[in-house]
Amino acid sequence: MKNTYQVNDIDVDTRNLNAHKKLFDLNEQDLTPGEMKIILDSSPVGITVVKNRVLGWTNDAFHTMLGYEPDALKGENARILYENQKEYDRVGVDLYSHVEKFGSSLLETRLLRKDGTTLACMLRASRIDIKDPSKGIIVIITDISELKLLQIQLQQAQKMEAIGVLAGGISHDFNNILMGIQGHLSLMQIDLSAVEKVAAHSKHIGRLVKTAGELTSRLLGFARGGKYRISVLNVNELVALALDIFKSTRQDITLHKVFEKELYLVDADQSQLEQVFLNLLINASQAMPGPGEIFVTTQNLFIGEDHSYPFEVHPGRYIKVTVKDTGIGMDMEIQKKIFDPFFSTKGVGDKKGRGLGLSTVFGIVKNHKGFILVESEKGKGASFQVCLPASNIIDIKAIKEEVRPFDQVQKGSETILLVDDEEEIVNVGRNFLEKLGYKPLIARNGLEAVEIFRTYKDQISLVVLDLIMPRMDGKQAFLEIKEIKADAKILISTGYAVDDKIEGFLNQGCHGFIQKPFSLNDFARALRKILDKVI
Repeated sequence: MKNTYQVNDIDVDTRNLNAHKKLFDLNEQDLTPGEMKIILDSSPVGITVVKNRVLGWTNDAFHTMLGYEPDALKGENARILYENQKEYDRVGVDLYSHVEKFGSSLLETRLLRKDGTTLACMLRASRIDIKDPSKGIIVIITDISELKLLQIQLQQAQKMEAIGVLAGGISHDFNNILMGIQGHLSLMQIDLSAVEKVAAHSKHIGRLVKTAGELTSRLLGFARGGKYRISVLNVNELVALALDIFKSTRQDITLHKVFEKELYLVDADQSQLEQVFLNLLINASQAMPGPGEIFVTTQNLFIGEDHSYPFEVHPGRYIKVTVKDTGIGMDMEIQKKIFDPFFSTKGVGDKKGRGLGLSTVFGIVKNHKGFILVESEKGKGASFQVCLPASNIIDIKAIKEEVRPFDQVQKGSETILLVDDEEEIVNVGRNFLEKLGYKPLIARNGLEAVEIFRTYKDQISLVVLDLIMPRMDGKQAFLEIKEIKADAKILISTGYAVDDKIEGFLNQGCHGFIQKPFSLNDFARALRKILDKVI
């Protein structure tokens, strides 16, 4: 005998609720109509009965989700729940055709709330009585707003990953080109040292190459989010540089700066921090369509055990950089989204950017174990406070390396295997090694490198190894060389910056890393550092 209950004048055959993934197993229950109504009203999903596209009974969740009073939708045509006729017709055709053919239907749509907003939802429908279609259908509505948001975030993350791969590849290739230029400049400066004017011009070109290399580091910083070329820095100098670069972009903005004189040093990547401060200044300027002011301050900060920050912060010494503007400000809803990739308050055709700046800022600061505080009110400007942990080093002068003239650069006489597939890099590398007194052996891929090392393992004192090569890449060559001779000294040389992969090499017995482009002085220093080390 089947169980049938009267719920607000709706005859519900409980056997057919099994069509909704057995939402309620009521067939074996002895329930009163009142108990049945309580169960349906306590459901977190919306439930309604529809007959000829006219809404009948609805449970509490249904009218709450759509912003209506109880029973307000009873007797209304379902068209009231759709933004346009086209979507109403689509759902009608798809839903009823599937119910007719398969007994149930599942489809995604957006329903129109009473306040005019829309709700992303999944509709599950089946007949109330399989044998009698005239009784209508029962529809279960599930809110999938959070799911859609997660899908969007996943798509954004995939976009960021794709951009990262692209940026990394461009940076690698560009750094190889710069390495050739830098190498020939280093050699020119030695050969033309007697010709002062030519030497001076080559030094200027060298500085430009260094700047171009720093640009690729910024690109890699955005692409990978890692901390590359960590050094001890005075943030006052970086903020001052960012202000100098920025001031020419907006003549109608007045800049104010107040720097802490004895600001703590930080352990950080210079290119990435420059990017942080420049992006914050650009973001501030974009919040001011007309004339305005930007206030930049730096200060020391100590965070104790009893701090009141609403998130986990390690106690200790920090530096704080504040960028405050007199722009349009932000409400709380926008503040919650400003660090999301690709979020922007600008229009689609706006040439000023599409919201990558602040997400990049957030990633860089987070990777440096810092945090960002945002204070803003609509119509009253915004303040961004970047806090970074202070370095244990007190005096930056103690760690700056001296740039020596060539006749004072450390040289050697050992045999060194240089492995690289780029002909220009090979030529420069061979010249570098010969100028420094070393005996170079050359391999143009990993397979060739392994064979040469196997033959001359007792003569080779060091392997300078590129990573991205045909036939056998640097990783496989590294492992095979280590298998031939466990204590082989290896220096990784690549256009990529330090990331988890290179950190892995360093942990597996690699003795050093040098990023292209590098000068002859940098190369000489890296070689001797490894060769003079006792293993």
